[in-house]
Amino acid sequence: MFIADMHCDALSKMIQSGNLTFGTSSSAAVHAGTLQAGGIHLQNFAVFANPKKSWKKQRQEVWDQMKLFHKKVLASPTIQTTASHLPEKLPSHTQALLSLEGGGMFADDLNAWEDLKRNGIVMASLTWNEKNSLAAGSSHSNKHGLTQAGKRVIAWMNKNDIILDAAHLNEKSFWEALNVSNRMVVSHANVKGIYNHPRNLSDNQLTALVDKNSFIGLTFYPFFMNGTSEADYADLARQIEYLGKKGVWHIAGFGSDFDGIDHTVKGLTNPSDFPRLIEWLLKRFDEDIVKGICGENFRRFWNKKNISNEA
Repeated sequence: MFIADMHCDALSKMIQSGNLTFGTSSSAAVHAGTLQAGGIHLQNFAVFANPKKSWKKQRQEVWDQMKLFHKKVLASPTIQTTASHLPEKLPSHTQALLSLEGGGMFADDLNAWEDLKRNGIVMASLTWNEKNSLAAGSSHSNKHGLTQAGKRVIAWMNKNDIILDAAHLNEKSFWEALNVSNRMVVSHANVKGIYNHPRNLSDNQLTALVDKNSFIGLTFYPFFMNGTSEADYADLARQIEYLGKKGVWHIAGFGSDFDGIDHTVKGLTNPSDFPRLIEWLLKRFDEDIVKGICGENFRRFWNKKNISNEA
């Protein structure tokens, strides 16, 4: 079964801890050992810099994490860069994507965005939770949305085949971005129909993402799932069941947020726990649904993106 996880913060965790190893002695939950043990076929690595720091410091952190990705993550014998087309045959290695979580420090400096693309960024969000020169994040009022600079960056992303990640946008920015982005995903969030949190998606947003042929990655963060610091597999199953009732199963998957969350689902603390989760899900959902959630839905999204680019 193809397994994909569309969000982790291992790179920033490694930098923050000072432990830059990507093997079993890594300080991060996501490393070569746990990915191999969990049978993960595709892992998205986010680059994140705290927006409270100066733009100069944020930019330096971004470059440091991208360098770490190339020198440590891709240097692992069990990791490869993600192919432009993901075949049905299961890969023998974990394929790695690189994304930018919050691009406010680059504003609409398109030369800087070109550098990001050259260094392997294939997906990016305009903001974390803050309001910046590009957009308003989920912690801000819906009086604010995309800026003209944000629209220019999205136009550049459209021309350069960079996927827009709307995970941290507030609703006004989300709807405005949906109207101007060619390819948009929500890499890590949950649903407001179960727990009403600004980072979660409303029913209208879910429907719009289906219409957009998008992708939604479910996080493993208990607070987004149920409003507490504790959650179990049943909480994740409720998210999946809700998506099924809303006709969203076929665009949903995982966006764990490992290494970016301070609490995790019981029995789901790093990628090595995926086989136990999948075994549990297979007892409660049809196999095709589980296959889709585990990775097939993202593989279809990724391949459709690249097919459309080649057309």
